[in-house]
Amino acid sequence: MYTELDQLYNMDIIRTNFNQEKLLQELLTSNLVDSKTIKIPKSRYFETITNTQEHIYYLERGIAHLSYENKSLAVLIDQQFIGLGTVLDFQEKTFDIQAYTECELLMFDRKQVMELLFSMQEGMLYLYLYEKDLQKALLEKIDLLHQKGSVRLLKTFQTLCHACGDISKDGHWVSIPRCFTIKRIADMTNLSPRSVSDFSEELIANKIIKKESGQFIIRIEYIES
Repeated sequence: MYTELDQLYNMDIIRTNFNQEKLLQELLTSNLVDSKTIKIPKSRYFETITNTQEHIYYLERGIAHLSYENKSLAVLIDQQFIGLGTVLDFQEKTFDIQAYTECELLMFDRKQVMELLFSMQEGMLYLYLYEKDLQKALLEKIDLLHQKGSVRLLKTFQTLCHACGDISKDGHWVSIPRCFTIKRIADMTNLSPRSVSDFSEELIANKIIKKESGQFIIRIEYIES
């Protein structure tokens, strides 16, 4: 089905008209779908509070980490859906999500979301784009894991800077949130904590990054545009 959509629709049009922000607005304004706000405390696993078989979630605020069988898959930053793929996938949940900061979620009933999408003439395009972006993220993750350790670490820092970095007042540095500890970055890069420490020291010696009070800070000219 998705192959046919590739042939029928222009990808730029899909990204403009069927992105996650547009879907959120459809859900919030529809009288077919109910929503509820819930909070996940810092360090808690989502599954202790959520149920992705029954509900779809939208991460309004916070940072979380997605893993599969103890293997890191992605960092989830605010303003994105979680579990949207379960609209058509009834298999048992196999992913783990941990809140790195306190997370605020909008909760939607999965069946209500499914009914709304099926009632729309082009509702499936929302799912198509969501799955497309997941595939892209997975391919980027696979490519990352084939890089040398030091390159892998720097690329991870670059990704985090783009996603949730904070630019310094002088405009020369970008800091990533303190929740990204050496242990968590090791999980993300499939490196040992010792390797992350060693490669970090190399980057510090080369004046590419610095570390202050446990927080990684990257020189802005080393962040790819």
